[in-house]
Amino acid sequence: MIVDFTVTNFRSIKDEQTFSLYVQTPGPHLQENISYPAGDKIGVLKSVGLYGANASGKSNLLLALQALKYIIVSSGDLKEGDPILCYEPHLLSEDSKYSPIRFEVEFFVPKDKSAQTKALRYRYCVAFTEQKIIEESLVFYPSNQQAIIFNREANDSWQTITFGSLYKGGKKRLPFFSNNSYLSKAGDSADTPPMVRDVYNYFRKEHTRIGANQMLSKINWLEETEMVEKVAALLSLVDTGISKISVQERENTEEITISDDLPEHLKQRILKDRKYKPLFSHLTETGNSELFEARYESAGTLKLFNLAPLIFESLSKGGVLIMDELDNSMHPFMAELIIKLFNDTRINKGNAQLIFSTHNINLMSSELLRRDQIWFTEKKQGVTTFYSLDDYDKKKVKPQSPFNQWYAEGRFGGIPEINYQGIVDLFNTTGGANAQED
Repeated sequence: MIVDFTVTNFRSIKDEQTFSLYVQTPGPHLQENISYPAGDKIGVLKSVGLYGANASGKSNLLLALQALKYIIVSSGDLKEGDPILCYEPHLLSEDSKYSPIRFEVEFFVPKDKSAQTKALRYRYCVAFTEQKIIEESLVFYPSNQQAIIFNREANDSWQTITFGSLYKGGKKRLPFFSNNSYLSKAGDSADTPPMVRDVYNYFRKEHTRIGANQMLSKINWLEETEMVEKVAALLSLVDTGISKISVQERENTEEITISDDLPEHLKQRILKDRKYKPLFSHLTETGNSELFEARYESAGTLKLFNLAPLIFESLSKGGVLIMDELDNSMHPFMAELIIKLFNDTRINKGNAQLIFSTHNINLMSSELLRRDQIWFTEKKQGVTTFYSLDDYDKKKVKPQSPFNQWYAEGRFGGIPEINYQGIVDLFNTTGGANAQED
């Protein structure tokens, strides 16, 4: 689970901004929306929603989480001299356009459920330019005090990076280039201590981001009979008209455009994923079944169809699901359902998290979300800031206040400023010019 995430100099986020999922004051309102992954006093939100005008920076915050994952998981694959692809600094200021990007994240890594051990809390910091990682550190909290796992400063090489005394159990010092994160190199090595591999695999396997227009799903899940049956059952329970899903091997290999830049193992995974196609059963008026291909289903049904395996897996394993425009192509009731699933203690037993952006103010309900689960982004002079509804005066914004109505009235900011009279003038001017030409 992510406790908090601090971003500096990434895209429209110029100045240091912290996106916190830490529950400072649990209070009585919707306590079930809080997880305690270490079984102690540190409460973490199960879901958080981002609101804001178009181009205010919501997507950039979610992309920053994706960039962090790239540094942790993929930067170790870079060859000497390769650029760090997620280096996208704030370009509207001379002070920032060539400066490092900085990420800091505090998080819990779940332990094996069979081991009956609590999740461990970590904090990872990294700063990088286009060609070089200039700072990197990982600490953990075996007690109330932090303990260093490794620390890398600007001039450190793989020979001079320092390690903490509790970082034990394998080979620690291994070669890396200046554009590789140590965590990426060490996490992908079989002979390094399990602790660093646990962190690496947590981000590699359990963090999934879905872009606003992406139809992303779990790789090769159509080969898993149990998962197919669970997804079919879910779709039948939400009034899609689907009673069953069948899986059929494609007769002809369809033309698939795959980038040459992708590693070979990813190309093969994509080709394997396209080997099968789903068929959706709908009951006829006589009680028989008629099979429909995916192209006959609605966009909302297909989005839920693709999303469902990721939801099942996240809730089972304790993953983090990051969704840009949660309700895009989906009925508001379906979006609300997904939030409820993550907040429900009967279902979310693995401390899974949902982080999403949306424009749907109906989801901004005091019956669904706490104040600290609602965040806003604003952009002024090209610079994004983000803040929580919980930052407002709690004597005025109470847990049962009509959040969505007050947001629509502009009380919390995070809405577009529309010059309607200017638009009217624009249309009149354009219309007058066209009328003269006619």
